[in-house]
Amino acid sequence: MGIADHIKNGISRRGFVLGGAAAGAATVLAGCSKKTGTSDDAAGEPQVIKDDSKIISITDEYEAVDIDLEPAASWTLPLGTLLYYCDGDYAAAMMAPASALHANTLGVLNLGDGSLTTLIEDPIEGTGYAFYDVRAGDGVFAWVEMNFANSSWKLYAQNLSGASLSGDVVELDRGGKDYDPPLFTAFGSSVIWYKMPSAGGNKTSSDSFCYRRSLDESKAETIWKSTGRFASAPRASDGILTISPRVRNDEGVYYGITAIDLTDGNNTKRAQLVLPSSVSPFEAVYMGDTFVFSIEAAYSGVGSLGNMGTYIGNEGGPYLFLSREPLACAAGKKNKYLVKVQASHFLIDTSTKTYGSLLSPDRALEYGDYPATAGKSDSFLTYATVRNSQGIPETVTARLFSL
Repeated sequence: MGIADHIKNGISRRGFVLGGAAAGAATVLAGCSKKTGTSDDAAGEPQVIKDDSKIISITDEYEAVDIDLEPAASWTLPLGTLLYYCDGDYAAAMMAPASALHANTLGVLNLGDGSLTTLIEDPIEGTGYAFYDVRAGDGVFAWVEMNFANSSWKLYAQNLSGASLSGDVVELDRGGKDYDPPLFTAFGSSVIWYKMPSAGGNKTSSDSFCYRRSLDESKAETIWKSTGRFASAPRASDGILTISPRVRNDEGVYYGITAIDLTDGNNTKRAQLVLPSSVSPFEAVYMGDTFVFSIEAAYSGVGSLGNMGTYIGNEGGPYLFLSREPLACAAGKKNKYLVKVQASHFLIDTSTKTYGSLLSPDRALEYGDYPATAGKSDSFLTYATVRNSQGIPETVTARLFSL
């Protein structure tokens, strides 16, 4: 029986509404028209799995096969190019031009023809700041600028149409040493991010928030308040936002991987999976009515969900389990899942109960190619630094696979 036969809590997924904004002291301009989730919301029971029948080992129970997935397109990009999770026809890119004027620049990769377009050459904040992170959605381009000398940062966004920016640059959030640079994503014309106190700063007891803002909105929306830091980064897939706030705070440290359906205008919690005590998810995304999450450390005495690896399943189990060190968020479509491990990707097909390895390009560096796709997608984008015949890193190879 395939995993789909075991999974419950089905959900329709489309569009998305999310919220955001705040200043360095965590001042938030937030509307109150929609429900805000909190750590005090009713949470399910921690999933302490001690029944071996509820854990299905992919490498033990599935058949190993050769993978015949070939890239639909492959492009050679300049050395130092980094690609980031995208929503739409353009992937955000951070580039390292051979220029004394710019340590790095920001732009987009056209997934239709592989062309790179530089959009922003200089940080808005000027001297002392550098580009730290970037994302692109169908209608928005968002980035973080960082001053590494004093740990201050700002989150900016601008309207994106194709490979062009328009309108004014909008500051969404800012912080200093007491607040971590935001984990964020872009979906359509919205930017979604966490505002979290730094683990070692002066605000460690402050709440964390998940915000959203579209540039045509004057105020931010608070999606979730967590009493304590979030674990995995926010991931948007097919209209569902997956976050990992703290839950059951009166009982200890518990993380509840939570799927939020924002198509109904009320930020409704559609599914949640509470991990065992102290177990922190490395990555998590809700796709195909199922949670796909990973644990990057080994926890003792908490059951099978405390083992390092990647899991596919919902509350109550069973769980498909890949016993490999996870390195990125999973991606895929229908019954196929791509999981980044060391120098390759595992391609898992739950309908045929098979798995195989999607190998990296020839002469790629040891860690292989890295995904720039997360969650449900019709395509899968990867990039890898590739060495020349003398073994010196020379270019970046981007590959686009059709799923």
